[in-house]
Amino acid sequence: MSADLPLDWIFEKTPKGRDELATRANGLLPGQRNLLILADGHRPVRELLKAGSDPQRCMQALCGLIDAGYLVRTAENAAQAAHGATPSAAANPSAASPHALLIALVEEQFGAQAPRLVQKIEQHPDTPEGQAAAVQACVKFIRLFIDEKQAAAFAQRAQELLQH
Repeated sequence: MSADLPLDWIFEKTPKGRDELATRANGLLPGQRNLLILADGHRPVRELLKAGSDPQRCMQALCGLIDAGYLVRTAENAAQAAHGATPSAAANPSAASPHALLIALVEEQFGAQAPRLVQKIEQHPDTPEGQAAAVQACVKFIRLFIDEKQAAAFAQRAQELLQH
């Protein structure tokens, strides 16, 4: 697979990918797992690349997931490309779910502590006010139980993700 996928391509999980999410049998790295979670058949590559702090590394991880058989290009996206059409707005939302982006961020950055942070995110509604409250709850937890610098870094990255 090319190291430079077209940014408008859309990928979905294969049965192997869904099985990996359920079982964690193959021990994917946190960044790979986050990309696998976010590849839902609706988000284009450009949105998936926002999952991590380094788009080039995200692209490499995405290509690795494709090569390993965890992801496949959606049939609809491939058919539209063959006919010269671009995906509709409904099939290609301009922004990923803010909750999904925040969850992917905490899973990437905090590994073993991520489940507690995911709970904090899921306790708040997926509204702008709820997202802000979820970020603040996570920042407070990170500050208290992990590290002040990591809390600041998380707050900055979360703000960047939610602005898109």
